[in-house]
Amino acid sequence: MIPVEAGTAVVLYLLSFLAVIAAAGLYNGIRRRAMRVEPKPTHIFRCARCGHPYLDAEELEHARCPRCGMENEPQRI
Repeated sequence: MIPVEAGTAVVLYLLSFLAVIAAAGLYNGIRRRAMRVEPKPTHIFRCARCGHPYLDAEELEHARCPRCGMENEPQRI
């Protein structure tokens, strides 16, 4: 067995604990950056027939209302 003083053992224990915490924080930061997804631009539509507001993420000039099926133009905000 290797002889170690009490003060040295406490310092080694604390340093190893801090190293584990730092490694977990680094891993979590890398994981968060990898999971970040950029949102697609959405257009707001309001149906001229039934008045239902809805979003469409595609780049369309006209979109069909999910409620009644009428084609509508995007709203200007």
